[in-house]
Order: sequence, then C-alpha cells, then structure tokens
Amino acid sequence: MYALLALTATVLTSFLPILNKQILRDARPALVAWAINAFSLPVLAVGTFLLTQCKLTPFSCTTHLPQIDSIFIIALFASFVLNWAATLLSTYALEKADASLVSPLLTFNPAFTLLIAWGAIGETPGLRETIGVAVILCGAYLLEVEEARTGLLTPLKVLLRRPGALLAIIASALWGTTTVLEKLAIEHTTPQSGSFVALTGTVLMVVLLTPGAF
Repeated sequence: MYALLALTATVLTSFLPILNKQILRDARPALVAWAINAFSLPVLAVGTFLLTQCKLTPFSCTTHLPQIDSIFIIALFASFVLNWAATLLSTYALEKADASLVSPLLTFNPAFTLLIAWGAIGETPGLRETIGVAVILCGAYLLEVEEARTGLLTPLKVLLRRPGALLAIIASALWGTTTVLEKLAIEHTTPQSGSFVALTGTVLMVVLLTPGAF
C-alpha cells in the first residue's frame, strides 16, 4: 500500500514544476511559493478532519486530535523551516531555468533521505533502495552526458553551471532532510497521523511565506 501511495504522490508532484513555471510568467517567485501552499490548506484540513479518528453521527462529527510531545514540536519546527527554504529555492530555480532541467534535479531528495535516515533514525537502506538512488543519480548525469567526452566528471560540472541547477539541488537536499524530520514527527504523535503533521507543517510554512509574498 505504501508503494502505491508513494507512486501516486510522485505522479501528482511531477505536474507541479510545469504548473509553477506557467504561473511564474505573471507572478513573483515568493508569491507563487505562498499561493501553492496556501491553496492546499483547505484540502489538507478536510483530509486531516476526516482521518484523525473522525466518528460520524447524524448531526455532528467529533474529531480526536493526536497527542504530541516535545520531540514532535522540535521535528516539526525544523521541518517547516527547511520546507520554507526549499520551496523558495525551487521556485527561484524554476524562474531561472527550464522545468525540464529543474524537475529531474528536484528528484534527488531520496538520495539525501537515504543517507540522513540511516544516521538519524536508524533506517538501514536495502539493496532495492540503494539501486533506486543510484538510478536517480545516473539519470542526472545523463542530462549532460554528451560532455563526458571531455572528462568523466564534466557532465556534473556543466550541470552545476546551468542557471538554477544548484538552487534545485539544494532544495532537493532540504526536502530529503524534511522527509526524515516529518517521519520523526509522525512517530511522536499518538495515534500516529501523517495528515496532522502535513497540515500543521503547511500552516506554519504559509505563515512564514506570507511576509515575502505580499
């Protein structure tokens, strides 16, 4: 089930760079970053309301929010700050470069997540996970593979010199870190609720993005 959910999320998020690039023709990056997250709040709120042990009665729906602890607060705070930075960086990257270049670079986050989760929460990567990350990194190398004739590392050097490429890689690294932090936050809710973590984190991020947007 988790694989299907992850694949669905990947397919849906693959449309974001294209839509963002279109919106950036008429709006500033800070405003676009804010709007994407702000307009997602109603959907997240409804999902959280229905998924946090909501029991329907003929006239009302009583929701029992998860209990949290200090580790949840620390992990959530760190996560939304990094998400804020990654959202802004990825939006500026899309403004500077083509979506076809930025989108593959924004998929680097599993590589960073694998390494960080290994050290932070003890999730040892298996063979399939390692092969998957290797394929992602190989795909990035192939973006400039025609430059390999002048040196083995030349494709990577050329890629990093592209406008917006470095911003996209940094954003991907930050998102790779936030995945681990959000996992930690979920583990410190009782009962565990991914939708609750997503909603609270997004609310805080929208608040942080608001001054720059307006």
